[in-house]
Amino acid sequence: MWFLLFACAKKVSFDDPIPVDDWLPRTAPDAATLARYDDAAAWSEEHDGKALLVIVGDAIVYEHYAVDFSAETPHHLFSGTKTFACALAAAANADGLLLMDERASDTIPEWTDDRSTIEVQQLLHFTSGLHEPWWKMTWDGLKANPRVDDKYALALEQPVDTAPGTTFEYGSTHLMAFGALMGRKLDRDPQVWLAERVLDPIGLRFSGWIRDPAGNPAWPYGAYATANEWAKFGVLLRDDGDFLGARVLPAGALSACRVGSDANPAYGLGMWLNAEVGPDVDMSAFHTTEAAGPKIWNDGPADLFMAAGAQDQRLYVMPSLDTIVVRLGDGDRDFKDAEMLRRIVEVP
Repeated sequence: MWFLLFACAKKVSFDDPIPVDDWLPRTAPDAATLARYDDAAAWSEEHDGKALLVIVGDAIVYEHYAVDFSAETPHHLFSGTKTFACALAAAANADGLLLMDERASDTIPEWTDDRSTIEVQQLLHFTSGLHEPWWKMTWDGLKANPRVDDKYALALEQPVDTAPGTTFEYGSTHLMAFGALMGRKLDRDPQVWLAERVLDPIGLRFSGWIRDPAGNPAWPYGAYATANEWAKFGVLLRDDGDFLGARVLPAGALSACRVGSDANPAYGLGMWLNAEVGPDVDMSAFHTTEAAGPKIWNDGPADLFMAAGAQDQRLYVMPSLDTIVVRLGDGDRDFKDAEMLRRIVEVP
C-alpha cells in the first residue's frame, strides 16, 4: 500500500535545475555497444525510467533522458541517499574521529540498557535491533508538513526489538540514530561536514536535501540530485576514494562499505551487494532483486554493488568492469535489476 501513498501524497521536492558540467569527457561507443545501450534505455523507459547514464573508464559513454526529463533535472534519490552515510563514516574513520566497531553508547551515553552494546557499524548494517516506527520515521519525513519535529530524538528513544548484530531490518531508524551520533561526534551538522570533507572536492551538487523541522538531515532518504551528479559519487566508490587522479579518501577507507554482515551478507554499510543470502533474511524491501543466488544479478560480477532507492533509483558500480550505471525512475513493479544490467553489460 505504501507504494501507492508515495505516488499520491504531496511530497517535499527540490526542482531547481543543476547545470551540466564537463567533469568527464563524453565519448561515443561502437555501433554494437550503442545498440545494446539503446535497448537498455528503451526497456528502462518502458518501466517508467527517466534517465540512464553509463560511465566506462573515465568517460561518459551513454546518456538517455525521457521526453519530460533532462540532464539538468534533479530527482529524489530516496534510499539511494543511504550510501552517503557510509561515506560519512568512512571519512570520519579515516580522520580518526570514530571506529566502525566502537559502541554507539560511547557517544550516546543515555543508551544504558540493551542498546549499550550497539556498534556504529551495526547502525549502518541495519542490524542494530532498534525498533522501526516506519510511519513516523520515514513516511512522515516525505510529506510536505511532517508531524515529527525531531527524528534524531525519536530514533534515540527507540528500544531494541532484537539483540544487536543478530537481525537485519531495513528502515530509517538506524541512520537517524547514526546522524544523531555523528552530530555529537563532530559538534556540527554532519551533512555539511560530509559536503566539505568529501562531496565538494568531487564537485557533487544537490538541488536539496530533506531535513526535519529541527534541521536534521535525513540520511535514509534525503538527497535530490541529477544522474550526472550522482555518477560522481559512483566514480569515488569505484576508484576507492580516488577521484579523477585526486585522492579524496585514503585507499581502503571505503572498502568497509562493501562488506556485508552475518545477518545479511548482501547488505554492506548503506549499500546492496551482489551476494547470496539465506531464506531467513528479510529482503522484502526490494522486489527488484534476484529470487536466489547473488541478489542483484546472478550473472554479474561478484564485486557489483548498488545504492538503491524507492521508485527504482539506482547507482550500480562494477569496479572489475570499470563501469558505473545511473538509472533514475518513477517506479514500476516489473522493474528488475538483472533485466536492466544484462542489457548494458557484457560479462566476460
